[in-house]
Amino acid sequence: MPVFVQWKWIERTKSFLVIFHFYDDFSKPNLRIKKYEKKQLGMISSSEVLEPRKAWITWAASHIELALLSELLSYANIINGLKEAKKRKLRSKLECVKEVRFEGDKEIADVKVPIPKKFVFFVEHGEPVHVVNCFIELCPEYIEYLKKVMKPYLT
Repeated sequence: MPVFVQWKWIERTKSFLVIFHFYDDFSKPNLRIKKYEKKQLGMISSSEVLEPRKAWITWAASHIELALLSELLSYANIINGLKEAKKRKLRSKLECVKEVRFEGDKEIADVKVPIPKKFVFFVEHGEPVHVVNCFIELCPEYIEYLKKVMKPYLT
C-alpha cells in the first residue's frame, strides 16, 4: 500500500506539518477499514464506548514502510527544530504546489519544487485559481532526496 507525504507550512506556529496519506491500492492486505455494529463493540474503559458509525482503520506496516516512515519523521523533527529563517528556506524544497490558472480556455500550470519522479497531484477546487497539492510517495528515492536537501543543515 503506497504511503504519500505532504508537507504543509503552518504560519501560526512557523513550522511544518507532515501529513501522511494512505492509499489502499489493494496490492497488499495491510490496510483494513471496518465498521462495527454496536453489539460488537466492547468497553474501552469504564467511561467510554466506541461509536458504531465510525470506521476502524488498521494498518500493518512492513519493516520497510516502518523504516521509511521513521526516517522521514526523524527529518521532520530536525527540520522543525531549525530556526524560522532556515525553515522558510526549506519550504520551497519540501512543499510542492502546482497552481493552475485559466486564461480564456487555456490552462497554465506552474509547478513549484523539483522533487523526485514519484509523485501524484490531487486537485482542490478553487476559483479562479485551482490549487493542486503534491503528495510524494514515501519511497527510498524520496528519502535520498531529503538527505540531499538536509545535508547543509546536518553539519
